[in-house]
Amino acid sequence: MRSKEELENEIMEAGKDILSSEWFLKGFEQPHHFGSNVSDHELHVAFVSLKIAGLFRNADRRALIRACLCHDMGLIGNRKAVYTTGRMCITQHPLDSAKRAEEILGALTDIERDIIVNHMFPLVLNPPKTGEGALICVADKICAIFDPIMIGRRSARFRERMNISVRA
Repeated sequence: MRSKEELENEIMEAGKDILSSEWFLKGFEQPHHFGSNVSDHELHVAFVSLKIAGLFRNADRRALIRACLCHDMGLIGNRKAVYTTGRMCITQHPLDSAKRAEEILGALTDIERDIIVNHMFPLVLNPPKTGEGALICVADKICAIFDPIMIGRRSARFRERMNISVRA
């Protein structure tokens, strides 16, 4: 099993363009999951996904990291005005997140797209087509439950290491 520092380094290397993007930085200001924010949640999902991926030999870790860091970007902005119902938010934000990811990354790989677009399964009926896509479905739900506990422990240190300053 890789250390926290090794996972952080892997995330920083694979996701450096995402982590420095305007959308990702705005995500620290967008509330999400019971006292968390979008970007801290995406970082948490990346960590948990990488830990789970360590159990599998063939996981595309780079695609997994990049998609985890973008999977909820569609929520950034005026969430209440765009998604007028909870159901609309559940079904539409994965598609909007893929569009935002394309703004940052250009074209997405098939695995990245599968991870982002299908990460809300089983709350939506379209299951992921890749192992990485299935993996994030599990990691995202775990993180949604544990974000309030875990975010404070990891995020401040990681943001400091990455030289990310977040407006208060």
